[in-house]
Amino acid sequence: MNPREYRQMFEVEDYHWWYVTLHDLIARLVAEERLRRGRGLRILDAGCGTGRLCQLLTPFGKVSGCDISDEALALTRERGIDVFRADLNALELPADSFDIITSIDTLYHQWVVDDAAVVASFSRALRPGGILMLNLVAFESLRSSHDIAVLTRKRYTRREVVDLLKGAGLSVELASYRLALLFPPIALLRLVRRFLAAGTMPPEVRSDVTAPQRPLNSLLTRLGTWENRFLRRVPLPIGTSIFAVARRQS
Repeated sequence: MNPREYRQMFEVEDYHWWYVTLHDLIARLVAEERLRRGRGLRILDAGCGTGRLCQLLTPFGKVSGCDISDEALALTRERGIDVFRADLNALELPADSFDIITSIDTLYHQWVVDDAAVVASFSRALRPGGILMLNLVAFESLRSSHDIAVLTRKRYTRREVVDLLKGAGLSVELASYRLALLFPPIALLRLVRRFLAAGTMPPEVRSDVTAPQRPLNSLLTRLGTWENRFLRRVPLPIGTSIFAVARRQS
């Protein structure tokens, strides 16, 4: 990802509705896993970005993060998180080491050569009964300048994510699209932007990682956290992202 984008992410990640709602979903699932096991968890955030998720998961056990970006690692260290540099294409994690691995908006990156191989390495690193959590961008039809800025290689469908996880021998417990309520306006906005930008090349491509005005940000946060509770019971048929949880068999 463009180094500038990491700093921008770091500055808004604590309160931007998109990050807050996604982190809320993950933290609730991790809390339930911690309660179920009755002990602290060993957690890895693979592709940790600027480290806010790692920070939020520290109450549930020992958390570490890895990323290929020196900018991301430096920002994560500012949050007091234990991190190490790693290329997911050549990641050699110790087998049976983690109760939970999260990989959030990482596998779709242009630097990932073989997503199936990366997921297989995650599976090997999970302890028996451990879980992998993924979030990935959805639908090639939503590709926009944001994808250029964050170096998106591929946008996924739910079926592709499920097949990816099953191919690594994992049992899929949840696979749902996210942000279904916002799918129509986001799709329309990106279509309009694509039409207006046709035949032109902007001088500088930027991502969508900017916080809206406070009232709108608050409204979107409430909508997203409400949707989190719903999608855990009934997977959503459409959305701008795909969230999945899969477990290694005991």
